[in-house]
Amino acid sequence: MSPPRMAQGKRLLMEAAARLAARQSGARTLPLRELAREAGLNHNTFYRHFATQDELIHAIVDDFGQQLREGLAKARLEAPSLNTLSTTVVGWTLDFALAHQDVFAVAMRERYGPPGPVRDAVQATLMMLQDDMLRELQARGALPALPETVLRPLLDIIIDHTFKLCFEHIEAPQDRARRLVDAQRLFETLMLGAVARQSRPS
Repeated sequence: MSPPRMAQGKRLLMEAAARLAARQSGARTLPLRELAREAGLNHNTFYRHFATQDELIHAIVDDFGQQLREGLAKARLEAPSLNTLSTTVVGWTLDFALAHQDVFAVAMRERYGPPGPVRDAVQATLMMLQDDMLRELQARGALPALPETVLRPLLDIIIDHTFKLCFEHIEAPQDRARRLVDAQRLFETLMLGAVARQSRPS
């Protein structure tokens, strides 16, 4: 059964908040009248969908995370071969970031923002991305046979690096091919280095 469609007013508010927050210093202090005007709604509409602005941003982050996880899982599954797995997945992520610049900027800004439930939600999303990545890459035989305690820090580095590439891609999308090569090289270097380190005598 497919999930229920999000109410149009709620979706419009989330999209408007992401646009405004990406242009301003943050999303927690957006004037509600300005937010409603950006969304094309009456300002009283906000409280039909959200109790607070933190709840609004939390919803943006959750929706962003769900789309990201679903898209990445599909990209991993559809990669033609192990040799093209990294470039397929990173390529999809770059394109996703470019198509969702505002919400991408908001989510990543919240990651490094003040402590609180929204930053916790972003961190939880990143941890779920790491869990998905570990499980799905192991299922495809794309990771070396190393302990999870060794692999997880490497995946963390790869995720951080991929998001850095996404920010660069938003600024200069014409350099996409170079970024794919960069991502592939990092993945191979980290995995080969981990295998070599594990094989050394204690």
